[in-house]
Amino acid sequence: MSTKIIKSEVEKLVGKELALSYEQFPAFHSPHEGYAVLLEEIEEAVEQLEIIQSYTPYLWEHIKLNFYDVEKYLDGMEWAAINAACEAIQVAAVCRKYRESLIDNMVEES
Repeated sequence: MSTKIIKSEVEKLVGKELALSYEQFPAFHSPHEGYAVLLEEIEEAVEQLEIIQSYTPYLWEHIKLNFYDVEKYLDGMEWAAINAACEAIQVAAVCRKYRESLIDNMVEES
């Protein structure tokens, strides 16, 4: 698949995540609340990327030693990459919700 198609699918998933978020929780009540939720989602995405990075040296060591029983590292990296993608989608959805909440709050305050 081309990057353009994947990006389109990810944007749809961000929309779905945003809709689910609104079903569970209202718009953010303040910029502080939006920031806190966004920060939490960013931290969760970074944690998954750190897991991927933690497997990389072990994978490389096995390859350098011509040990090709690396499935457990690849499985762990794949699992973490999928989780990172999900977390990144949540980050994007929170960004949209944050922006929409700011607009809604500005309209209400006017």
